[in-house]
Amino acid sequence: MNTLFWMGWYLVLGATLVAFYFFFAGLADGSVSQSNMGIWMWLVLGLPALLGITWWLKGQDRIKTALGLLSIPSLLVIAYLIFIAAVLFGNNKWN
Repeated sequence: MNTLFWMGWYLVLGATLVAFYFFFAGLADGSVSQSNMGIWMWLVLGLPALLGITWWLKGQDRIKTALGLLSIPSLLVIAYLIFIAAVLFGNNKWN
């Protein structure tokens, strides 16, 4: 159970780092504007909060609750990675 927690936690950490990269790159090129700042704030503040809350829950010996919170974003990251692998390694013609 502990290994499953850390796998999910690191997947969400990777997604958080990617979100931060695209946020700061968008600030630099102007694609993050006031019209979409609310969505970005949910990502930039929500993902680290999720990591902190699940870390705290693990420290309180509530690993099942922490796994429940981590399961949805972890499954989304896994689905995205499978999609990227299919695009990169599949012999698909997109035209």
